[in-house]
Amino acid sequence: MAVRRPERSSSISFNSEGDCVMTRVVVLFMLSLLFTVQAGSAEPEGDSLRVMVWNVLRGGNNVDQGAEKALEVIRSASPDVVLLQESYDINDDRPKLGAWLAQELGWNQWQGDSAHLCVLTPLNISAEFFHHAWHGVGAKLTDEMGRSFITWSIWIDWRAYITEELRDNPDISDADLLAAEDVRSSRLPQAKAIIAHLDDAGHRSADIPVLVGGDWNTPSHLDWTKDTARIFKHRRNLPLPVSHAMHDAGFTDVFREVHPNPVQRPGLTWSPMFRESEGQETGFERIDRLYLKNPAEAKDGWILKPVDGRVLPEPWEDDSIPAQQREFPSDHGALVMDLVWVNEGPSAENASALDPVMLDVLAFNILRSGNTPGPDSRSSHYQQPRHAALADVIMRADPEIVLVQEEYGDDRVFQILKSKNENWYRRDGGSRGQATYARYPIEPIDQNTSRIIHPAGPLVVHNVHWKPSPYGPYIVQDLLLADEPLEIDAILEASDKGEIYAETYRSVHPALLAGTPVILGGDFNEPSHLDWTSDWVDSEVDRWVSNPTETRLGPAIPWKGSQLLTSPDQYRDELVLEGALPGLRDVFRLLRPDEVLDPGHTWTPSYATGTKGRGHWDAAGFEDPREAQRTAALDRIDMIYASAELEPIRVFVLGDQGDPSSDIGFSEWPSDHRAVLTTLRWHPSSNGSESE
Repeated sequence: MAVRRPERSSSISFNSEGDCVMTRVVVLFMLSLLFTVQAGSAEPEGDSLRVMVWNVLRGGNNVDQGAEKALEVIRSASPDVVLLQESYDINDDRPKLGAWLAQELGWNQWQGDSAHLCVLTPLNISAEFFHHAWHGVGAKLTDEMGRSFITWSIWIDWRAYITEELRDNPDISDADLLAAEDVRSSRLPQAKAIIAHLDDAGHRSADIPVLVGGDWNTPSHLDWTKDTARIFKHRRNLPLPVSHAMHDAGFTDVFREVHPNPVQRPGLTWSPMFRESEGQETGFERIDRLYLKNPAEAKDGWILKPVDGRVLPEPWEDDSIPAQQREFPSDHGALVMDLVWVNEGPSAENASALDPVMLDVLAFNILRSGNTPGPDSRSSHYQQPRHAALADVIMRADPEIVLVQEEYGDDRVFQILKSKNENWYRRDGGSRGQATYARYPIEPIDQNTSRIIHPAGPLVVHNVHWKPSPYGPYIVQDLLLADEPLEIDAILEASDKGEIYAETYRSVHPALLAGTPVILGGDFNEPSHLDWTSDWVDSEVDRWVSNPTETRLGPAIPWKGSQLLTSPDQYRDELVLEGALPGLRDVFRLLRPDEVLDPGHTWTPSYATGTKGRGHWDAAGFEDPREAQRTAALDRIDMIYASAELEPIRVFVLGDQGDPSSDIGFSEWPSDHRAVLTTLRWHPSSNGSESE
């Protein structure tokens, strides 16, 4: 599951208006980071099913090496089914795009007499269906366990695009605007014809799941709401008829099932490539969608349930790059949905075991409760309250659980979250100012440990904020500045934070023994032994921003805190605990194991010298760099650990735009720590007990 990430300088970024910005993109790297399933997988893993819906602009012909780039996008995403649109002839002696992709991947495909629609899959195609050369082809697919489902790739009329109709005529009446769907275009009649064909073919009444996905060329009524009309320039709160027709036919919008909030998760697929046309902004919408209809009485009890979804590319490429030179070879984003097979039949004694839960967890030190002076005197947040900016970071991350450090009982950030969504709970009173926010009720276990009452079962979270002093990297810096030898044992002794290591592990030990999922994270104020390694020593990288010595800041040091949490058995005598001592897993290093190419620094974003409460960032302005003494030491000290019941899926660092460690960047970052966001998959049946 681990992904080795090349060195890069690209990131997802948000400017002061909240728009996504990109300076330099390596799209294929980001795909491999975001989809941690091994590329080229030939079969779904166990009960998972990954479906991609993608309109590949003119068969890739409008982009240099477009077919090859499309192939790499699909390989990186590792889908089990691809519902293609615009699978046209490739501009050379190769066949249509879908057929060529199938040859390259060793997969199966069905396009039949369609001009451009294709079902591409490594699964067995046991039946083929045809509705219309332009509007629908389908296939019955069967996996290695004998479970079957029906898929349809569709496309409907592109004319009179409703978002741009509203853009061009903002005073248009609702009735005239809705006429774009069935008077000025044929979208609604074509959608109804697809539904009628599904009826005639017996698919809507089938005893197996049915998936219908493609380019609908119109947004969903689930996205045109009262709230989105306030935020998006060209939307209204209207009952858009095409998506309503699918809903009325018994189909579920899979992306909105997983991400129900269209403000926080817009899922835009149109258009990452064309953001302006003749000086006017594109009508950004989620027009590529996947719909699911499960049977009323499923064959052998098997149905499909959505668990996760995202849209590629993440991030968008720089708009100044000519379309022909883009790495992502389409004007449509690719929708990628993860579903799981769940047996709800009478013979399924443990159906819940097959129904995983996806948890997004954020660890975030918010610096002095969000109060002044702020982390950087260059920022507009400096000398201003930062509560709104901090809440904005959390809302963009959209986690279920937030481990906050330095809240100190000031709940103004939380109150902003609560004003946007009432389903937030808070527990404060941590030993060093911690507070835990969650979308589910929270019960106390001890001062820093809580029980989250998730609908699928209890989770235990421990919010870490170890004391900042003694701080090991500063000790090493001082030794180097004094030209003294680095004696590792002496450094470890001088930097030891005392009983807090064992206390932290003891707090979660009962839950670990009980098999209850455990999340432990926050600001550790200590590096990890997984980062200060011999591989780092052998590299040419330095953690010291301005190092006036001849020795890089980075000897191999087995920092105690991270070692005790991951390998507690080595500290059995110190822990004074009976029985098994299960270890925790560092989520970031599990998914991104190369500490040299992927340091993941969370301490500290750059700042201007003279910022209140901060030392010298670098040695600028000093004739002798030694006069600056200790300048900033970069490190990964904000971490999230998880127990074996939780499978890490992906992890990001959120921070200042432009820094190599910031996977998701903001033009003005409101804290002196970057934040860590992870997604964890939990199979609730692995929870052996509800008591800690």
